[in-house]
Amino acid sequence: MTIDKDIKQQLAQQAAELDKLMREEQGLDKVLASGFKGGLGKIMALAYLLAIILAAAIFYCGYQFLTVAPEQQLFWGVSLLLAFQAQVATKLWIWMETNRSSTLREVKRLELAVAKLTG
Repeated sequence: MTIDKDIKQQLAQQAAELDKLMREEQGLDKVLASGFKGGLGKIMALAYLLAIILAAAIFYCGYQFLTVAPEQQLFWGVSLLLAFQAQVATKLWIWMETNRSSTLREVKRLELAVAKLTG
């Protein structure tokens, strides 16, 4: 019976530690900021800058599409769609990179937990 109690206590303690870690990382701002930590931080900053530039291009192309002569609407409409697609691709990359760094951090935490249990 004492082994069962010890196992239950250790599991409860580990669950409390995991709950504490989960509470620390809540919030979209902290999740997105975690993408800047690591080797690709500079590329992540460049991707955010590109997303801002593409947002401005979307607004500009949309304005031009709605205000220019009908002969030029095709050009501005295609430009609008291309800028939109480029921004979607950029934001998808940002989100995937953020998820990758978060998953890597979780794997490292699991490695430390396993090392504590075996060591």
